[in-house]
Amino acid sequence: MTKAMRLLVLSAAVAISPAPLAAQGIEPPSDTTRYLMDSLLFVSGGVAALIALLGLALRDLGVVRPQSAPSICLRSAGAYAIAAIMFWLTGYGLAFSVEDGGLLGDFNVWSNEDIDPLAAGSSAGARWFFYMGLAALGAVITSGAAAERVKLWPFLVAGAVFAGLIFPIVVSWSWSEGYFASIWRFKDHGGAAVLHASAGAAALAAILVVGPRAGKYGPGANRLTPTTSLPMTFIGLVFFWIGMLVINAAGLGALNSVETMISAATIIVNTTIAGAAGLFTAVILTQIVYRRANLAAVVSGAIGGLVSVAADPLYPAIWQVLLIGGVGGVVVTVAPPFLDRFRLDDVSNAVAAHLLCGVWSTIIVAWTNPEAWLVGQLAGVTAIVVFSFFTSVLVWTALKYTFGVRLVAFDPASPKPA
Repeated sequence: MTKAMRLLVLSAAVAISPAPLAAQGIEPPSDTTRYLMDSLLFVSGGVAALIALLGLALRDLGVVRPQSAPSICLRSAGAYAIAAIMFWLTGYGLAFSVEDGGLLGDFNVWSNEDIDPLAAGSSAGARWFFYMGLAALGAVITSGAAAERVKLWPFLVAGAVFAGLIFPIVVSWSWSEGYFASIWRFKDHGGAAVLHASAGAAALAAILVVGPRAGKYGPGANRLTPTTSLPMTFIGLVFFWIGMLVINAAGLGALNSVETMISAATIIVNTTIAGAAGLFTAVILTQIVYRRANLAAVVSGAIGGLVSVAADPLYPAIWQVLLIGGVGGVVVTVAPPFLDRFRLDDVSNAVAAHLLCGVWSTIIVAWTNPEAWLVGQLAGVTAIVVFSFFTSVLVWTALKYTFGVRLVAFDPASPKPA
């Protein structure tokens, strides 16, 4: 082939190549396309919250005894149902009617109205569905922590308070440009503090007020071992992992451009790396301490890693994500024995995986995000944890001395609870 012919062929290839299209940029979508894409993002986030809720329920089923499995399922389903009702009655209004820099929104019943859809950017129902799913997910976190000894109705009351009052108020402080977001530059992209730390604090309150399971500490403690199906915890982890990927991506609030799609992909990659780092760290630590990898601890380590990057899954480099997720794995592996010293019976490791890792995730944002302020991060997460914990303590204490919160104690060797 002569030089002239080679030049002609090369010119023709360049002319038909799609590369110039990428170089010139992709045309922006229409207003209708943006509305549809952003609404679909929120709907996907709401479905992902339900998938993550299923994952936590399966995780809890794997670490309780067979006679407690039906109550785990019942409380998880009840938490989702009561969250939907309460987020309609008071939750959404409290969360998203607050003024900039304010502390509290209005107690308004949410109305599914799309008066000016294109101006809003997404469907009102899609946004409600997403945030309601997160409220329900927080209530289920408490369910696992206090498993095997709490009555159904007191739990549902506490879940209603979390979904209809606690979670919406902390949302208004942060995601709705309330006091801490506006005044303290508080950053929490995926809910490390707003969802996980607040739910973990509520779980700690339940554990303290309800008390440990019969047979967990003292004489006969060696009989209290999980016998349902530990491999089920792995299935639960898979569902929770999938849910966290989409929830963190949905936290962008928009998926209507090339830039937002790139950001969503970055979030998914960083969330995956953090979960892997937490899991691998837990494998190493349990291998060193117990001479064998402990499945329940490894699953908790992965959850801790996923939560540890939730506050800021976009800005960190991958090497930073590895460190952040690895620390989460350390926290979840080391904290449970320490809590046992104080007789804090946390069946699902909610305090370590959600409260402690949520706090860690929120604070470390000041290292990875140049827009964050360490003092603001500390102030925001402290306020959220204190508010959620003491409100939950008041609710559980009131229930304890009125209706009672504990199931009648039963022998762990017995085939069924009293």
